[in-house]
Amino acid sequence: MAALAFLLECAATAALIGLAVSLLVWPALLVLRGRVLQRVPALRADLAFVLGMLPALVSMGVVAAAIAPPLAAALGLAADHCLSHGHHVHLCFVHSTHVRPLLAAVGAFALAVFLFRAGAVVLRLMRMRARLSALESLGTSRPGLFSIVAVPGAPRLCHAVGLVRRRILLSASLEESLTPAELRSALAHEEAHLRRRDPLLGLLLGVAGLFAAPFLARTCTTVYQTAAEEACDAEAAAAVGDGGLVAGALVKVAALQRKLSHVTGVEPAFGALALERRVRLLLDEEARASSAHALRVAGAVALAAGLFVLAHTTFLHHAVETALHLLF
Repeated sequence: MAALAFLLECAATAALIGLAVSLLVWPALLVLRGRVLQRVPALRADLAFVLGMLPALVSMGVVAAAIAPPLAAALGLAADHCLSHGHHVHLCFVHSTHVRPLLAAVGAFALAVFLFRAGAVVLRLMRMRARLSALESLGTSRPGLFSIVAVPGAPRLCHAVGLVRRRILLSASLEESLTPAELRSALAHEEAHLRRRDPLLGLLLGVAGLFAAPFLARTCTTVYQTAAEEACDAEAAAAVGDGGLVAGALVKVAALQRKLSHVTGVEPAFGALALERRVRLLLDEEARASSAHALRVAGAVALAAGLFVLAHTTFLHHAVETALHLLF
């Protein structure tokens, strides 16, 4: 009973913290619409990724701080302070406690929503993996900067995949439809995705979105994907030395990939988002190519948050108890 009460209290805490951080982060997303950042899509993608990760990092940090004192007491690493908590809500998974009905209801609802959203993410990943694996099993691998898996058949596919083993799936039908210069542009775009580790960052952003309010998760994902596509366009233009060539390839591949989503279960990575805007940026040479730093920045934020939680565990634990007492 104590463990269930503790679970519901932690679920309510994580949901409330995630919602509060989402509301605080939301105005910052407006900054990403500024014209200066529009010209540096890699930086815009980095900021969208970090902002999208914040609700998860803060929620997990606060819940970890809430768990630490009772866990330390249970392991004999710290004194049991439970008897001193009769004056407000008590967070402990060892001692039996009474969870307030409204707090239990909020915790149960938050836990149910989290499990539903997590199940949807896992199911989507499993379906995508199964479809891509089926395609890849038909293909043959070619050496390159990143290996290219040549896939036979009708799907017009040019897609960067792989969290660790990064590679490009390229269908024979698409390869035959492009001129050598257009194919070089398309591959340069996908190679940029792999250098930036967009498949991994997209997965992390999706998982972090489970802790954020849905409106923030969707917006951060959209802003990140759009900025990442524009950043890869800029890198491809720098690689082939002709933005017009990349723009032409972009339009041609976008037209050929219209029916791709029913094959992979996801929107096409090349030519799907804001096509007109991407072409204009390439023709005007407005977007600047630059490196991605999202993982390093998010890692630094996570490290700083972890150190802060470690240094102020007791304070955060009691702050959560006091907040829950006042709210419920």
